[in-house]
Amino acid sequence: MSAHLTLVIANKNYSSWSMRPWLALRSAGIAFRERQLKFDSQDWAEHIGTHSPSGLVPVLWEGEPGTGFATWDTLAIIERAHELFPSHGVWPADPRARARARSICAEMHAGFRALRGAMPMNLRGRYPGKGMNPDVARDIARIAALWTQTRRQFGQGGPHLFGAFCAADAYYAPVATRFVTYGVTLAGAALDYQSALLDAPAVREWGAAAAAETEFVAADEPYATAP
Repeated sequence: MSAHLTLVIANKNYSSWSMRPWLALRSAGIAFRERQLKFDSQDWAEHIGTHSPSGLVPVLWEGEPGTGFATWDTLAIIERAHELFPSHGVWPADPRARARARSICAEMHAGFRALRGAMPMNLRGRYPGKGMNPDVARDIARIAALWTQTRRQFGQGGPHLFGAFCAADAYYAPVATRFVTYGVTLAGAALDYQSALLDAPAVREWGAAAAAETEFVAADEPYATAP
C-alpha cells in the first residue's frame, strides 16, 4: 500500500468510538498518523466538514484527509485495516475465532445501549455507583459472561479474548475503562481479563494521553459540575 494512513479521532478522554480503531491499529503494528479534532473546539468546527464524510469520528484516510480515500465508522475501519494488512492480526487467524470476534464486536456496536448511555466513557473521572440501574446491570452481566465464555473457548493462547490482542479487545477496552470510572466490580475470569486488557500497552498509552487532556465537555460529564 502506497498511501499513508491518517486516523481522525476526537477527545481521548471521551471518545470510545475513536479509541477502538486506534487501539486496533496500534496493537497490530500498523503505522498511521493521528489527527485529533476535539469536541466543541474551533478546530472541529473548521475541519470536521472536510475530514469526515459523515460529520462524525473516527475516519481512516488513505492519503491526505479531505482528498484521499475515506473509510468511516469504527467497524468499517477495522475491516478496512484487515483488508489492507491481512497478516497483522487485526482479526484472529482461525476462521471460527474470527467469526466469533466479529459477532461480539457487532453486539457491542449495536447493543449495550443502557450501559453506554448511563455510563459514558470518561477515563479521568471517578463516579462509583453513578449510572447503575437494572438495565445497566443486565448489560454488565452479559458483558462479563461474554468475556468469560470467549476466554474459555478461544483464549488459551494469551491473556486476551482470543489469546493475542485483536479487534475484539479493542472493541471492549472502553467498557473496561467504564468499569473503573463507575466502580463496577467484576470477579473471576471477567476480572482477570479486564486487568489484562487495561494493562495492554496500547490501552495504557491511550489512557495516559486521555488523563493529560483538560477539556470539559458537558454532554460527556453528566455527573460532574463544569469547572
